[in-house]
Amino acid sequence: MKEPLIFDIAMGRTKPFNMKNETIRCPFCDTSKLTDILDRDGHIIWLMNKFPVLRNTWPTVIIETEGDEGEISTLPIDEATRIIDFGRAKWRETMNSKEFTSVLFFKNHGPMSGGSLRHPHSQIIGLKNYDYHQDITPDHMKGWLLHEDQNVRITLSTHPIIGFFEYNLRYKPTAPSRAITLRLQQTIRFVLHNLAQFSQSYNYFFYDLNDGYEYIKVVPRYVAPPLYVGYQITQTCDDERAAQILKDITPFFELTT
Repeated sequence: MKEPLIFDIAMGRTKPFNMKNETIRCPFCDTSKLTDILDRDGHIIWLMNKFPVLRNTWPTVIIETEGDEGEISTLPIDEATRIIDFGRAKWRETMNSKEFTSVLFFKNHGPMSGGSLRHPHSQIIGLKNYDYHQDITPDHMKGWLLHEDQNVRITLSTHPIIGFFEYNLRYKPTAPSRAITLRLQQTIRFVLHNLAQFSQSYNYFFYDLNDGYEYIKVVPRYVAPPLYVGYQITQTCDDERAAQILKDITPFFELTT
């Protein structure tokens, strides 16, 4: 059994939380006061996280938009592609540094996502002594086929990490970024419209599993299943429900540009 990451509770209590309380000032909106900036592309800014709550990690944040409003699936495709391109480049840069055992790249959106700030942002975290590859394998990315084109294959997990519904995008690292971003946007729109319409919350996670592909897993967020909380037993749907999801999600993929 691997040792868990240590969360600094005292540091966590100092973090601003405006996910539900808009009166709390957003630290990302006033860019003139940002420090420890690592790189930027206009309003997209990569910087060190001011609240390093996880010990033995290198925590960074990518600020995606100028204001609190907006969400990756609602942005124009060119702007969304620019954000995803920037994040993937910095993720690879961090992995290529060889300073970390593994590197996380993920996004929280919505009040049930585990995030604290409404301002659209994602995170890249270098893990010094933790290898997520020991727990996450390509089997977690397999499932019922929902969509496939020359660039991206999308499945509904038959072996989810937490359950019930996890949407996996598989693509070659050299695939066109616009095509990847488009399918990511469409998947998120389906999740927000059909599965998380009440929580309006999701996560997505990037993975490099050393099998020649990159993956993105989109997970609608609501209360965690108790069997997973207590026993780490994951659950998924049956073939009939998967067939209904295929029927429901197909119209979201009809846009090709």
